[in-house]
Amino acid sequence: RSSDLPVKGVDLDPPGYDAINPPMPSSVNLPLQSSVYPAPPQTAIMPFVAAIPGVPPGLEYLTQINQVLVNEKFFSAQKWDRNYELMNSLGQRIFLAKYEYECCGPAYNVRITDNSNNEVMQFLQPCKCTCTREMEIHCPPGSIIGYSVLNWSPFVTSLSVQNEVKQTVLVIVGPGFQTNIFGNVNFEVKSNDETQIVGMIRRDNQQFSVEFPQDLDVKIKAVLIGSCFFLDNLIYQRRQQMLRDRRNSH
Repeated sequence: RSSDLPVKGVDLDPPGYDAINPPMPSSVNLPLQSSVYPAPPQTAIMPFVAAIPGVPPGLEYLTQINQVLVNEKFFSAQKWDRNYELMNSLGQRIFLAKYEYECCGPAYNVRITDNSNNEVMQFLQPCKCTCTREMEIHCPPGSIIGYSVLNWSPFVTSLSVQNEVKQTVLVIVGPGFQTNIFGNVNFEVKSNDETQIVGMIRRDNQQFSVEFPQDLDVKIKAVLIGSCFFLDNLIYQRRQQMLRDRRNSH
């Protein structure tokens, strides 16, 4: 029936809101109502954790978990800046991450803030003109706690996870750039001698999942999270290079 159809140009209330009341007789004068809608629900955030001796400020919550999910939120209008949410397995936000492109700046620079907008970490690839492909993990910014170093190989993608004195603690191994690295893919986190799998970095439908032992040194957990961003950037750069090569071949 025509009376059951929405009037053109008027939005129906979103699902979950109270149902629309039946229409009132035209003779009843109703006061004007505000068109302001309720604000959307805020993102759930992880519970507060007090300072822990020996743990860099801002990393306290990482001591309690064995998995971090990394979701890209959106591109900027220029599609240079990229924004991410880092969450626990319950979907509660732990950190926010922002990559800002700088024309004459570092090759890659991601700033990590907590839910109070305090900067707690920085993932930095300082120079664009070096043959060494490595990322510095700072916590707090200006204090290096580890490195993620790309090991050149034509057949596999391999990263060394290093502590602050550049000792390799773990190794990340996955498919090479010549394979289907752009779809859903797993990277194994292995012991230094590569005899044991101790964690995983998974890429599934544009979401990354970083899995590690709960009792792992919290600084190395942070380096693994930085390695996830390093992998994401390497994949992104490789995809861009392939697109350029394809355009130039035509």
